[in-house]
Amino acid sequence: MPFDLPPPDPGIEITVASRGMSKGIAQSEGPQVVVRPFLQMGPIQAGGQWKNVSASAARGEASVFVSAAPKLGKFQLQLGAAYKVQTGVKEPTDDKSWEFTGSVTRKFGKVSLRMGAIYSPDDLGGAKRSLVIEGGPTVELSKTLRISGAIGHRSRENGDDYTAFNAGVAKTVFKGVTVDARFYGTNRNDLGVNYKERLVISAKMAF
Repeated sequence: MPFDLPPPDPGIEITVASRGMSKGIAQSEGPQVVVRPFLQMGPIQAGGQWKNVSASAARGEASVFVSAAPKLGKFQLQLGAAYKVQTGVKEPTDDKSWEFTGSVTRKFGKVSLRMGAIYSPDDLGGAKRSLVIEGGPTVELSKTLRISGAIGHRSRENGDDYTAFNAGVAKTVFKGVTVDARFYGTNRNDLGVNYKERLVISAKMAF
């Protein structure tokens, strides 16, 4: 039987946050804007993304990605690959990287449990191999309100390892717009301000 996909359905997500966060630590000194246009074709999604960052070597990060979200029995899978490039580069740096993601989610009534991994064979900047393992629950309090949390560990070659956690609440205020308030922290406050505890407020708009 030939592999058949529905026609591409274009969309775009725009997220505005009081502080940019990635893999449990801050990546911007102030507000961050993430712009993510994509094409949805059944369980397949492909697109691009750009966000501002506050790095010593660059001011932004762009990527192109493809992902698939197949179901396996009662398990929801998510597999993806992205090619990332730093933008606004201010000094020589390793500004390109591949990143591969995978996760599995199982729902039990109003409670979902998720476990995921993010792997890069050669991370941006001075770090080389990087692996993040993270998991946690989401609880649906109503059709528009949910709470969630996660804990994970990041190990890096030529970089600092750390454990990070987050917990928060998300509210869909109307169709396509979700507001999230989330507390982040790590076990390595000694590594600098990016690793310290903080509350982040964000709003995601989907069109």
